[in-house]
Amino acid sequence: MTDSVRRARARLHLLPAGLALAALAPCARTVRAQTGRTLPETTELGRLRIEVFPQARLDGNPVMLGAGARIRDEQNVIRPPASIDGERRVAFTRGAMGEIVEVWLLTDDEFRAVAARIAAARRAATQR
Repeated sequence: MTDSVRRARARLHLLPAGLALAALAPCARTVRAQTGRTLPETTELGRLRIEVFPQARLDGNPVMLGAGARIRDEQNVIRPPASIDGERRVAFTRGAMGEIVEVWLLTDDEFRAVAARIAAARRAATQR
């Protein structure tokens, strides 16, 4: 057996532990907005315009809001979809079917800060 085959087999024993840690990683890491709000690592950014619930447009493309979608305003207060007018800069997460399930309305400063943190987290993930 060659040395490279032995090293490859040794790494295979570490695979289950590595997979378990990778599955837990999104739960442990978050992105913090300037207001102190904690956003999940899976947060995406975009421009959202709510139409007739559950229909909306995200960056001009049609999307659906989930049945229990929560929309938090700049003060982190949950607001009904009908109370949101115009196109807004948002951070959001998607559900299993691609629907939008959580939305945070962001100020311009928050949007820039979250965008920078998401970009930094992606760079760090690619360097691992």
